[in-house]
Amino acid sequence: MREVVFGFEDSLVSTLGAISGVAIGSGSTETVVLTGSVLIVVEAISMGAGSYLSSKSSAEIYEERLKQDAVRVLSERVNEEETLHERWKRHGFNKLEIEEMRKAITREREQWLKEVRRHEYRFAPAISEKPVWAALTMTVCYAVGGTMILLPYAVLPMQQGMVVAGLVAVAAMMLLAYSKSVLAGVKFWKSGLEMLLVTAVATGAGVICGLLLQI
Repeated sequence: MREVVFGFEDSLVSTLGAISGVAIGSGSTETVVLTGSVLIVVEAISMGAGSYLSSKSSAEIYEERLKQDAVRVLSERVNEEETLHERWKRHGFNKLEIEEMRKAITREREQWLKEVRRHEYRFAPAISEKPVWAALTMTVCYAVGGTMILLPYAVLPMQQGMVVAGLVAVAAMMLLAYSKSVLAGVKFWKSGLEMLLVTAVATGAGVICGLLLQI
């Protein structure tokens, strides 16, 4: 879900802002389509690579932490067993009883370690157990989102293309906000306003740049 939301949202915002500025600055449909196509391809690959590297690095860090936890637990278990073994002997337990108690403690430590692993992954939002899948998801979502914004410029006159692209971006953002509200339990209006604000700022920045650097 992280890759889906991040890929679509970033693509919609950056593509709309960039090509709006290019459209106003150049006034050429061909320039807009060419620039937008290059931007989408390069950014989709870059975002996918970034997702792969970040997910892989996060997974490696958490795996190392889990290994450290395992070593620590095993070390504590050995030390505790030695102490408990002596204590149990002093209390008159026989060898078979001591062995059964030792196995019970070992099983408890193993279950605890499994819980640590489960919670480490559950509460780590930046981690993916399959970095390649995360990268592919990011790449596809970015490419689809960018194409949705660029397509109106390719099939409609410039002014109409700008309006339709903006409406497509708003509709897609609202759909993302609704999906986020359902899955994450956040308020739809709050998430929607945040996304619209980011989109408006990026688009405004692109338009201002286009006006200042008109060809």
